[in-house]
Amino acid sequence: MLASPSKSSILKTSQPPRNSLANIAGSWALACVILLFCSSAKAEIAVTLPPLAGLVKLLLPESDVSCLLPGNADPHHFSLTPKRVERLRQTELLIRTSADDGAWRGLPSDIETVDVWPEMGHAWLLPTEVQHALPRLAEALARAYPTKAQAIAAGLEKALAETEAVEHEIESTLGSLRARGVIMQHPSWQAFCRHFGIEVLSVLEAHRHGHESGPRRLQEALTQLQARPDAVLWGDARDNVQSLHWLADHAQDAPIRLLDPLGACGAIWSELMRQNLAIMVAA
Repeated sequence: MLASPSKSSILKTSQPPRNSLANIAGSWALACVILLFCSSAKAEIAVTLPPLAGLVKLLLPESDVSCLLPGNADPHHFSLTPKRVERLRQTELLIRTSADDGAWRGLPSDIETVDVWPEMGHAWLLPTEVQHALPRLAEALARAYPTKAQAIAAGLEKALAETEAVEHEIESTLGSLRARGVIMQHPSWQAFCRHFGIEVLSVLEAHRHGHESGPRRLQEALTQLQARPDAVLWGDARDNVQSLHWLADHAQDAPIRLLDPLGACGAIWSELMRQNLAIMVAA
């Protein structure tokens, strides 16, 4: 199921063959032996968004990672303070996803940076995308922590297996949700739905994040909801979901599920995915 990813395949969502897991991790083991002979001061790792810290923790659980986005802050309207920018300049490695944090100002360009997903927003919500990104993250971590390179290589093997397990768990758990369909406030989970075959009936914020849905869009969504009374309303826990509550009030109390695509800083990626999956399929 897992093929060794190339740079051009990072943005693809096709699932690679299973028998290449050992090949990916094995090639890393040899590279890490070489890196062990490198010398470097202890590196500090910063990430723009909490899920990126979760990926680092998946590879190196004991690593100390700082998240630039504070808890409960909106990443679409976040800006760095001068003090935070100055502290960021002292880090050895910055991990970002410019498809999601590209509007942030002040990110230093003179420190080593890994831009995991420059073109696909919320890509960490797809296990297949994470599978493609993990080897590149492991390489960057091994450069920052050369004395831990072997542990990172071992972590990569486990992480690839874990992402595959999460993929299968999602596939087997979604059940009837695929046929029920969803109406979502923000398109953060849209690629996830497309990948796992969940019908998206409507996205209320189709143009600009935080922009309230107009009467026409709300009425269109209500018409769809009335035609599909078993549909589920999805919102993001950090967003204003007033429009979803309006729909629920006018459609026989349709269920609202508040998902959290960002999670907490330091939470392992697989925990984030399983927590959201439990919310998706809640009775």
